[in-house]
Amino acid sequence: MRTWTRRRFLSTTAGALASALLVACRGGQPEPTPAPTTAPAAPSPTTPPVSLPTPVMEVTPTPTTEAVRRGGILHFNLPGDPTNLDLHQATTSTDLWCIGPCFDTLLQFDPHDQTKILPDLAIRWDVSADGMTYTFYLRQGVQFHDGSPFTSKDVQVNFQRIMNPPQGVNSPRGVFFNTVSQIETPDDFTVRFLLSQPDPALLYNVAIPWTGIYPAHLIESGADLRDTKNIIGTGPFKFKSYTPGVAFELERNPNYFDKDLPYLDGIVGHPMTDWNAVAQAFLAGQLHLYRSLTTPPLDLFQGKADIQVVGVPTTLVWRLILNARKFEPFKDERVRQAISLALDREAMIQAMTEGRSVLSGWMHPYGAWALPEERVRQARGFGKDKEADRQQAKQLLAEAGFPNGLEFELLAFNLDVTTPSLIADQLAQVGIKANVQILQLGEYVQRIVAREYQVALGFNAPWVDEPKSTFGAWITNNENVSLTGLWSDELIQLYQQIERELDVEKRKQMTHELDFRTLDEISFGMVYVYRPVIWHVFRPGILANWTPQPNYNLTEKHATTWLRS
Repeated sequence: MRTWTRRRFLSTTAGALASALLVACRGGQPEPTPAPTTAPAAPSPTTPPVSLPTPVMEVTPTPTTEAVRRGGILHFNLPGDPTNLDLHQATTSTDLWCIGPCFDTLLQFDPHDQTKILPDLAIRWDVSADGMTYTFYLRQGVQFHDGSPFTSKDVQVNFQRIMNPPQGVNSPRGVFFNTVSQIETPDDFTVRFLLSQPDPALLYNVAIPWTGIYPAHLIESGADLRDTKNIIGTGPFKFKSYTPGVAFELERNPNYFDKDLPYLDGIVGHPMTDWNAVAQAFLAGQLHLYRSLTTPPLDLFQGKADIQVVGVPTTLVWRLILNARKFEPFKDERVRQAISLALDREAMIQAMTEGRSVLSGWMHPYGAWALPEERVRQARGFGKDKEADRQQAKQLLAEAGFPNGLEFELLAFNLDVTTPSLIADQLAQVGIKANVQILQLGEYVQRIVAREYQVALGFNAPWVDEPKSTFGAWITNNENVSLTGLWSDELIQLYQQIERELDVEKRKQMTHELDFRTLDEISFGMVYVYRPVIWHVFRPGILANWTPQPNYNLTEKHATTWLRS
């Protein structure tokens, strides 16, 4: 059996820097166990999808052949407290890092190479010749943390909840299963997804960690999955305790279906909003792993050979979300254009990523779907002459009835306080006053969900470099789904063509057109700002069998991570 690998087109190297966090706290050390030399192999589908997502970069895998040291607790920072502990409703990395290790999914991304998909609760899968039926054959003998057996019914009930959530439940990823018309369970260990149209992205969507499987009886009982007592999955770790502002603790699942895993005794995430304190905690040996989307204090790590800092170009993009429901001027495309023209994206890239990112479209610049740079620069606000852009922005504002500029509230969260300040400074140069309001992550998420904002700085956060993952959540005319109340029916039709197109080259050309027009026209009220990098800071001499990745949401179960000391 072979691992199913996305076709590799282009690659980029990951930069190295430094900023670290370490920890000691280890339990007893039983006899070392030889580490696996390769990840478990996954079977190839009978009929692979025609159009496949591709990697955004090549990483150097770090699996090791040295003996595993069992035990110990992995410690890392969280940018704040989790905001929603219901995995299907969760929207932040913080939520996922806390509870993701408690759950398994049908398929999973290789923890050392996110260009590969491996088995998880499904040990193999078939795709029909017409691409309309996906059959998953499930692992037998798996138990949930509450002792109940895992069967095909659990898969069916969970995906039905994701696709058609009950009243009061928000399902931000339901849109990614809009092609699934029915889920059948021929027997206890077979699940069949019947599609209304071919969907080249389906296998990747069933592998994302937010589709983790709860016991069917828990969902059918109407239990509140946000309650910590209901964090019940089949994953390698179990919920242990949560003290807000202090620690979110998981412990090893002794009944995990892979009896050799996990290697760790537990995981602890520490909510920390002061980045200097995070760096100091890392240096003091209180954390093993420090991650951020803002540049770490590099000067603290210079000359420390034991610390490695990697800046990985990410699939995430900072964007401004213009809510035309709350601010009438945004209904005028000239106002939206003026905001985009005022932004100096290259200046922000230099300031916020140490120049490690590049100007790009929504699709990753190093992926197969990348919009060429020369085409990106043709979009309004993306050229090299910023003074000309600013003059045009002022003219558009005057034509729209705002010769003296306008004023609005700019909502942001405490993960990055510098980017909103830079945005406000750049907007001020064309007469726009953005009153920045920095919120704790939980309050920010509540405001976004309630649509209670004028402008919000947030992420477009695809988990893989794939058109549906990038555009599916916001290319919509559904009033209840739209974050802005703005859309283009013409571009929605273009997206719908992309969604079902199986010819790779046709899909690529249509994706380029959609990418460019959403940069240039701002018809959905989404203003591209810049692409950050993910900073991973760790000590390779201590943190073992873990690989920095371009998306830190896909491979966070830590089932095979271990500590050398």
